[in-house]
Amino acid sequence: MSGELTIFYQAPDLIDPVLVIALDGWVDAGYGMRNAAEIMAPDDQVDLVASFDADLLVDHRARRPTMTVRDGLVDEISWPTISIQVVRDLDQQEFLMLHGPEPDFRWQAFCTSVDDLVKQLGVARIVSIGAYPAAVPHTRPVRLSATGTSPDLIERFGSPQGTLEVPAGISAALAKRFEAAGLETVSVWAQVPHYASGSPYPAATASLFQGLLAVTGLRFDPAPLIAQGLEVSRRLDAMIAQNAGHQRLLGRLESAYDASVGEQDAQIPTGDELAEELERFLRDQDESK
Repeated sequence: MSGELTIFYQAPDLIDPVLVIALDGWVDAGYGMRNAAEIMAPDDQVDLVASFDADLLVDHRARRPTMTVRDGLVDEISWPTISIQVVRDLDQQEFLMLHGPEPDFRWQAFCTSVDDLVKQLGVARIVSIGAYPAAVPHTRPVRLSATGTSPDLIERFGSPQGTLEVPAGISAALAKRFEAAGLETVSVWAQVPHYASGSPYPAATASLFQGLLAVTGLRFDPAPLIAQGLEVSRRLDAMIAQNAGHQRLLGRLESAYDASVGEQDAQIPTGDELAEELERFLRDQDESK
């Protein structure tokens, strides 16, 4: 099945496959989702199922293609691609992955195209992953939270309490379309410290892999991410140790985190003061190098 937005290549022989959604371009604190997608779908280990016309979906002036120049000559141009692929976990378990930049245009048409493919491929469960900045300390394990259309899946991680109105990503629009078709969907989110959200935060990716394991049974090796996360944590420790005010503010976040363990309704402070001061401090450190 091919359409205006879609080129269909092959129907993989999968039974009730999982679809993991990892579309880049909205909130992705600490590059948690982007790094997970790169690990899950290495370029040489995927089978292409379908692709979407990026010329109709992506603003190339906002997200320009990459040009490779060799000895002054333009060797190649790499264009943004949005695709559904068959990928495999550590146990060679196959699943589907929707990967690429979040569309800039034609969201409704894109959702219709993905929904049609999901029905054709017999997808049984959809999981999207992401990471957002939160008032949490780097000295504690990364928390996961969830949103979606399946209360049973959401309860495994907890979810934001009360009513929230926030900008929606394309994964939310897809989730509502899947819900109408009676499919289980859940979005798993890693909470990244405000002050560390602008640079790679490997612990967030490791936590997302734990979430995928809990929901889907898919396994990925967290060991390298844990080692990288420890190095990031040590670097933050060293920077914060140089300022007593930063230490006090970090302590407040640690106390709030510890008090809220096991209490979904606990109100955690915004952490804006800590975020602003530490972001300024880390920026000063970079400028002094």
